[in-house]
Amino acid sequence: MQLVSITLEQCLDIRHTVLWPHFPRNASRVEGDDDARHFGVLETGQIVSCLSVFMLGERQCQIRKFATLQTYQQQGYGRFLLQGVLEKLVQAGVEFVQLDARIAAVAFYTRFDFIAQGEPFYKKEVQYIRMSRTL
Repeated sequence: MQLVSITLEQCLDIRHTVLWPHFPRNASRVEGDDDARHFGVLETGQIVSCLSVFMLGERQCQIRKFATLQTYQQQGYGRFLLQGVLEKLVQAGVEFVQLDARIAAVAFYTRFDFIAQGEPFYKKEVQYIRMSRTL
């Protein structure tokens, strides 16, 4: 298991497969993707998990489009990726991070000290809640 920087295209492959398989692949692209940093977990030559970091300011960012291939879920790949990226953000001087968590994933983020903010909302018929934490 290795944390690596990846391309947007590598990230889109996983995003589409995991998050929005019933939409066209290009629907997994979001505004700001070209300026974001994309990270993944490399396992036996394959990227199996990814997330993207969008800077909101000099010391603030948002994590978006976090996905792990189904075969690799519940095996620690996502935990490894998020922990590694949070450490990189601290090293880069980032002080605040936020994300929009699918309701089903709230417990996962809570283990990393993220706190729910505000009321749940919907994106493409999936319920989310904004979560954040200081670093």
